[in-house]
Amino acid sequence: MKLNVVEILKHLPKTNCKECGEPTCMAFAARLAKKDIELKACPPLFTSEYAAQREALENLLMGAVA
Repeated sequence: MKLNVVEILKHLPKTNCKECGEPTCMAFAARLAKKDIELKACPPLFTSEYAAQREALENLLMGAVA
């Protein structure tokens, strides 16, 4: 399965906080889809508030092909 930016974005916090170094969550999703950035670059995903989204995204990323 190839990574889809919109599918990745569905699981992100969508706060556009810029903590990952990207201007928007969409930009982060695009870099994540290309494997140019790691999931751990998004600090909000590693809070209890977004634990379910992080787990779903980790599963999505594990199922992706290079």
